[in-house]
Amino acid sequence: MLEPLRDQPAVAMPVFGSLLGAMRGARALWIVLPLAVTGAPTAYLSGRLGVVPVAVFLALAVPAVCWGLRRSIPWKAFAELAREAPFRELSLPPEGLFADGTKVYFRLPDADAWAEARLPKAARLQLQAQRRVWLLGPDEKGRRFLQLPGVLWPHRMKAVPDVPDGAVCQEPVEQRVVPPEEDVVLTAHRQRIVRWIRALFAGAVLVFIALAVAQVAAVVEDVTRVGSGIAVLTIHSIVFLVWGTEAVKGMLKPLPRGKWTELVAVPHRPPQIGGTGLATLACRVQWPNGWWSDIFLSKVDPALAADIFATQRIWILGEPFRGATTFAGVPGHAVLGRVRFN
Repeated sequence: MLEPLRDQPAVAMPVFGSLLGAMRGARALWIVLPLAVTGAPTAYLSGRLGVVPVAVFLALAVPAVCWGLRRSIPWKAFAELAREAPFRELSLPPEGLFADGTKVYFRLPDADAWAEARLPKAARLQLQAQRRVWLLGPDEKGRRFLQLPGVLWPHRMKAVPDVPDGAVCQEPVEQRVVPPEEDVVLTAHRQRIVRWIRALFAGAVLVFIALAVAQVAAVVEDVTRVGSGIAVLTIHSIVFLVWGTEAVKGMLKPLPRGKWTELVAVPHRPPQIGGTGLATLACRVQWPNGWWSDIFLSKVDPALAADIFATQRIWILGEPFRGATTFAGVPGHAVLGRVRFN
């Protein structure tokens, strides 16, 4: 399993340094892109169609920019810490984990305080079973982060004086390899991915509708404006929807039933991390009968690529066969991606 390296800066972790480098540019993109997408149409429409279209675009821009700032600022602090400090492993005692809704609490080893972190359901279930975390920080502003075994993405946490009254002690759960359809961590992680994809496309559809309404309003007001810039933006939104649907439709397919299949996987080269934070990896795998063939992972969770690169093993959901495109992951971990067998 992928783990940080002890007594070394966090960036020494396999693939982790590449991920930080790739996300350096993404931090600016999270802020600049919403401004560019909404600001240009707003400037164009303000002089032509009045206040209503401007209000619509601003209503879309403000949440998008706030989301970008929320992601960008903590990631910058995390990257600075990762270049200087190592991760520290912490094992939790059986009675040392509490939960209150989406927040978890455990005692910090270096302070008379408790850690509070908001985690998605899959991460909470993984932590409840494993009882191990890797901690980074605090920095000079007291910011702290945690990382779960086998997962690259960090989570913010903070120190609080005590556990809230409503928190419930989380009993230990036996961790064992079960069929994918019974893996509660994998199921919760899959549900979160599907929700994010649907929310993204719902936002894209809303933008498309707003552009279409603005175009109709322009034509009604003056038929000579039929060729205005709104039409270009509408075409762009249609292209985005078509391209995006093609890119993510595989992740919306049902997970294969059956069992996990573990194969030897020898990467041709280290994973390549794109500006979106997704990874690409090509490997040569050995089948149970001794034959070798190539597999390709494109635009997958970097944790999946990093786990394969670090362990030279790949876990396939169900029974793989040549020429198939199916799912791969890590049993009991919030890691999932698509893999294509050549």
